[in-house]
Amino acid sequence: MLARTRKPDRIGELQAELAVPPFPEALAYLWVAFCRLSSRRGSSGFAINPIGWPDIDAFVRHSGVRLAPWEVRLIEELDDLFRIEQARTETE
Repeated sequence: MLARTRKPDRIGELQAELAVPPFPEALAYLWVAFCRLSSRRGSSGFAINPIGWPDIDAFVRHSGVRLAPWEVRLIEELDDLFRIEQARTETE
């Protein structure tokens, strides 16, 4: 989107939106877990489905990755944010 934008004020808006704090390397393993789970999610035909408990349970059992309750909550929060953003971009 940024590369296609010609209006200086819109370029500034997009650049501000893209400015984020640095990625916390200590949490990279959770991002990888989220990406692995997310890449295998289903769809209702109208929108992507949330990552469900059976998905997380199967992931933990088959991958050997152990997740503490706070790590599962963080994956759920990432999933919520991802689905909100996905829905927003599909309506634009």
